[in-house]
Amino acid sequence: MKKIISVIFIAAFLFACNNEKAEETAAPADGAATAEKAPMELLAPPAGDDVKTANVAFEKGDIEGFTAGMDDNVLFRWSGGDSLVGKQAVKDYYNGRWKVLESIKFSNDIMIPLMANVSPNGGVTSSGKWVLSWHQANAKYKNGKSITFWFHTTRHYNDAGMVDQVTQFIDRAPIAEASK
Repeated sequence: MKKIISVIFIAAFLFACNNEKAEETAAPADGAATAEKAPMELLAPPAGDDVKTANVAFEKGDIEGFTAGMDDNVLFRWSGGDSLVGKQAVKDYYNGRWKVLESIKFSNDIMIPLMANVSPNGGVTSSGKWVLSWHQANAKYKNGKSITFWFHTTRHYNDAGMVDQVTQFIDRAPIAEASK
């Protein structure tokens, strides 16, 4: 039985490899060269430096610096479904958060800047430059409580190089509890 399964697996593998090879070598019907870009391309690490700059500003309570790279009409969403629309709304929200925060420090940053040459899901997600980032946050509140948590953020950049979409994946319940 094991031999039969092995033979079927190897045959399927060879068949799959053979089909890929045929697709790779097939020339376009009109004879034109295929110079299509990959659907996604990794960008050089400096393409994520503005995220670090924004986070350093946020650590200092500098909300103007934190939002400096955002478009006036930025859409800022959280994974829980809440959202803010507009740069001023983001400023107002985070200025309010600093009324209860004593300090915050980000560490263990991971940044992945990439270029989506096409929308991966038929236009639901925008094409263009994205920076995906993960951070550990250590927050201390004015009430004496402290909390450590991880969060993931996606940022999309418009043609002017401004952040026009932010989605932050974070569990806000422990943050709300610590900041009471």
